[in-house]
Parts: sequence; C-alpha cells; structure tokens
Amino acid sequence: MFPLVLVSAIFAGCSAPEPPNLLGKWLVELNIGSQILPFNAEVVDADGKLQFYAINGEERIRADEFELRSDSFFVRLPVFNTALVGKLTADGLQGDFWDYSRKGEYRIPFKAKRFGVSRFTVAQKPSVNVSGKWRVVFSPGSDNEYQAIGKFDQQGDKAFGTFLTTTGDYRYLEGNVSGDSLFLSCFDGSHAFLFKARVVDNRIEGDFWSGTHWQENWTGERDNEFELPDSKTLTFLKPGYETLDFKFKNLKGETISITDSVYQKKVVIVQIMGSWCPNCKDETAYLVSLYNKFHQQGLEIISLAFEKSDNEETNLRSLQRLKDHFEVPYEILLAGKSSKTEAASKLPMLNHVLSFPTSIFIDRDGKVRRIHTGFSGPGTGEYYQEFVEDTDNFVTQLLIE
Repeated sequence: MFPLVLVSAIFAGCSAPEPPNLLGKWLVELNIGSQILPFNAEVVDADGKLQFYAINGEERIRADEFELRSDSFFVRLPVFNTALVGKLTADGLQGDFWDYSRKGEYRIPFKAKRFGVSRFTVAQKPSVNVSGKWRVVFSPGSDNEYQAIGKFDQQGDKAFGTFLTTTGDYRYLEGNVSGDSLFLSCFDGSHAFLFKARVVDNRIEGDFWSGTHWQENWTGERDNEFELPDSKTLTFLKPGYETLDFKFKNLKGETISITDSVYQKKVVIVQIMGSWCPNCKDETAYLVSLYNKFHQQGLEIISLAFEKSDNEETNLRSLQRLKDHFEVPYEILLAGKSSKTEAASKLPMLNHVLSFPTSIFIDRDGKVRRIHTGFSGPGTGEYYQEFVEDTDNFVTQLLIE
C-alpha cells in the first residue's frame, strides 16, 4: 500500500465524507530544497465523486485512484508508480510527493493553498517578451552539454512553452514573467521541472531543476532558423543487419517474438519504452490512435518495456496500469531494466539506444525502414503536428507497398 497523495486524480471509493473545502482550484508548491516548484491543481465534483487534476498549460492530468480517511488522503497518479500523500490543515493541504520507482525513499514535501492569480509571484510588470523560438544550450561548457529548442508564448505576465531536445520534449510548461525574469514549471505525475531565467536583449540565462536530484544551468538566444539534428538519423542498424530479432514475455507470461506468424507480411512498429517515461506516455497515446486507424490495413505494434524496479511483479503491475489507462490493444513485452545500455544489448543490431522512447518501423518484408529517436509530444505544438502528419503518411506508404 502506498503512502497518501495529492496531484492528479479521481477521488474514488472514499471511506469518509469528502470535506467540501477540497473543491476548487489549488496552487501546489513542491519544496525541492533551495527552490519552491509550483503547479496548479483543481478538485471538482463529478457525479458525486471528487476528481483531482494537475494542470500545466493546456494539459489536465487526472488520476483515478483516491482514498480519503479522516483528514488524510492518498492519490495515486495515473500510469506512473507515484503518489501524493497528505492531509488537510487549517492553512490548506500538506504532505509528500512519493516516487516509488526510484531507489531509496524519494519524496518531495508539498503544501497547497487556494489558487490566486499567478502560478509564480509577479513582483514587477514584464519588461521583456520571451515569445518565439530560442536556441538553447543546457550545461554549457560541460561534458553534459546538449542543445535544445526553447518555444515560448507570453501573454501579458503569463508564459507557456516547452523545450525540445534530440531525445524528447519537456512537455507542457506554464509560468510567469516578472520584470526581466522568466519562471516556468511542470508537474506531470512523474517529473517535477522548474526553470528560472533572466532575459537581456536577445539572450537568456537561467537554471533548471528536476525534482531534488538534478540541477543545471542553461543559456539561449533567439534563433528562428535553428533546428535539432534529424531524429530519424540518430539511431540506425549496424552494417550487415536489415531486420530485428527479439523474443520477450508479454504481461501474461507468454513468449512473443517478432518472427511470430501474426507479424509476418505486416507493417510493424516496435516501440522501445518504459512506463516511467512521460514522453513514452505521450507516444503510447499516439500509437494507440495509429493502431486503431491502420490495424485493419495490416499495421501491428509491439512495445518493448524497460522498467525501473528489480521486482518483476511490480514492473508487470506498472505496465498493466499503462495498458489499461491507454486501452492499449497491442502487445507490451517486459524486455529488461530501464537502461539504454541494456536496451542496446537486448537489440544488438542497433548502433545504440539513445532515448526512451525509440520507435522502429518495419515493412511487410521484415526490413527496418526507419528508426525514430525520441518523441515530440502535443506540448510542442506544430512539431507534434508535423510528426503526426509525416508518420501517418509514412505508415500509409508502407501499407500500400
């Protein structure tokens, strides 16, 4: 049994009457040590059951497992092996965000108060406008340096946006602009992201925190022409290989192979993923829609899951929750631990596995035709729309060949 919770959930099967003061909008503040990371939430009454939503920009994340006992509550967050555990206080709500997929005791304290006007404090009228496209470098000058595209939209003192990298995106970010400073945050049930930066002319400098375990600095400058490397060129088959070959067990313990008859003369997409991965979650939602659209014409999909827990039963439960949540109609196979090195070792025909997720497109003759590294989800706007259009067209082409 998990400890208790707060951030995106349906209150189902409460064991005590729901206090009416839970209803409404909340500002939840995660204490990540040197910083406070805020995100918006809302509790609503839906046909007599309370529902709790975490809100980031256009995204509303709903959890559907909630328990209320006296003044304490537990909310298990959707798909991920995480929860918000807390209690009602005279000042609002307080408790901890727990991530059970991490080793040791990983928890972040939180407090919640009734939501006011702003996600972050706006002490001054904005003196800058961050809207547009930025060429960003994280951890500049270090061995961990990597590039990204920053896409921001400023509306008065409110700001929205995301960062795109070669391995995925930072999903929906929301925040404020105060004076010359930009503040953005996100909580998606797994990751807690905080960005703070100052803007001078066309340059931006700031810091990035991911929960309590990671911090790095970043810089950026306006650049409407900047693009990342083509995501279809980063992972490829080693010389001498044309096909994939693997054999893993599904959630029922049955051994499934890419060479099984059901996949012969079919177009197959093999997704390398994990239930712990938010970008994989976004890609899974898209792949389910793609499967439903093209399955009758000959499309099959297989997900190869690389999970965090050392306990197989825990991993299987996590994958079953993901399968149920997205109503996944295709096979999900438990392939190994959540390591890019292990994923590459299980698929030795690949030059490497650079990212979770990675998707491999196979034609009706069993030959690999495309490998796509990472995933730019709905939070990236036109990048996501371009990906969907391109992928739909490519799958259509493979099906008619």
